[in-house]
Amino acid sequence: MRKLFFLLIVFGIIAFLGFKYVRQSVSNDLAKPVSLPSSTPSPAPSLKQVKGAKSIDISQSLFVPYWAVGSDKIDAGDFKNILYFGITPGTNGINKTEAGYTGIDKFVASVPNGHRTELVIRMIDSNTNFAILKDQARQSSIIKDSISIAKENGFSGIVLDLEVSAVPFDSLIKQINEFTNRFYGEAKNKNLHFSLMLYGDSFYRLRPFDIKALSKNADSFLIMAYDFSKSRGNPGPNFPLKGKEIYGYDMARMSEDFLQFLPPEKTSVAFGLFGYDWTVDDKGSAASSGEAKTYQQIKKEFLNGCKHKDCDIKRKNDSVETEITYTDGDNKKHILWFEDLESVAKKKKYLQEKGINNFSFWAYSYF
Repeated sequence: MRKLFFLLIVFGIIAFLGFKYVRQSVSNDLAKPVSLPSSTPSPAPSLKQVKGAKSIDISQSLFVPYWAVGSDKIDAGDFKNILYFGITPGTNGINKTEAGYTGIDKFVASVPNGHRTELVIRMIDSNTNFAILKDQARQSSIIKDSISIAKENGFSGIVLDLEVSAVPFDSLIKQINEFTNRFYGEAKNKNLHFSLMLYGDSFYRLRPFDIKALSKNADSFLIMAYDFSKSRGNPGPNFPLKGKEIYGYDMARMSEDFLQFLPPEKTSVAFGLFGYDWTVDDKGSAASSGEAKTYQQIKKEFLNGCKHKDCDIKRKNDSVETEITYTDGDNKKHILWFEDLESVAKKKKYLQEKGINNFSFWAYSYF
């Protein structure tokens, strides 16, 4: 009887955790860089010309997505480290017909002299990643190809963007640990710096990542502190600095969680210079998925003179981000949240007090 009672308790806990995960996943997208269309305005203005850019340290990193690379030199401003986003796996190793790979030559040619570059491995499809994590032969091909491509094109390092949305079963966690450990070891053997990208909400949303174990599998870590409020969820900040009582989680708690296992000198926080624009009902709940907009687009449409009715622009004290409410030409109500250089500066100040002094920005052409 005791054994039966114990088993019922265990199954009840598993069911609760599974329900919580599914509930969160249904209303939320994966926390990943937002891939806006290639028509996104480019190139970005020099960061020296952008109001608030003086808050950006010269040692910081800038993501340059393959669709934002043009024929001109990248205007990287004071950013000395440029992350090319990037290449992605195929059925056998890296996909060499995909736009990220075929665009490498153009990227290399567009990098200004004196800038360090790193190659991002885009593993952002969960289903594909599940198959790869179960197949060591495919892993070996991906690792071998990635290192070869990085060395041939003069990259100083590799950044693994491994994104998996699933219940954190021990078997999956073990697969991730073993794959990243192999990748790290082989990259180091070729004198390449190796970094792991991690969800900013890894501790909050039951992600299948053992941060303590992963802390031994990379030279540095990039925490994606953006896309906390998902396009398929309800309106909310990109990643609030504070206000977990309202939003469920915040950057203050995030930094505490990660710094339990990661030394601050190996930790970089990545900010996203974009936002989501949701059509909402009378209660402010999302009526459809949010539309991704770059900071550059938001400035043009709202900040340099709002082009809509009932436009109300407010910076929130807790999140330090800006919320815009307005009514469109079809009399539909909207809520837009976004990150800008002012909110980034406030978040950076807080994180620097915690010992984190490395920062990355998503993405070139967005601001």
